Amino acid sequence: MKSISLTSMIVSVVVLAGVATAYNPVGQPCDTPGGYGCSQDASINGGNAFIYECAWTYRFVYIAGCSCPTCCVVTTGGAYCT
Repeated sequence: MKSISLTSMIVSVVVLAGVATAYNPVGQPCDTPGGYGCSQDASINGGNAFIYECAWTYRFVYIAGCSCPTCCVVTTGGAYCT
């Protein structure tokens, strides 16, 4: 019984994760100042990808917009638009 409900929960999470692709972290709290990331949300940068940073205030801030919805890359050295 427990394994069936756990399996159902895992399947539900996987399905939801596949649907929720757009995310707007700007203004949300963060815990690693200086860390960069990429995201895409219809409400920012015309729906195109953008770069955000965890600022010294421990909040994500908008850094730069990219020219298409999928042209942002995160590396160990930061993030950039392609």
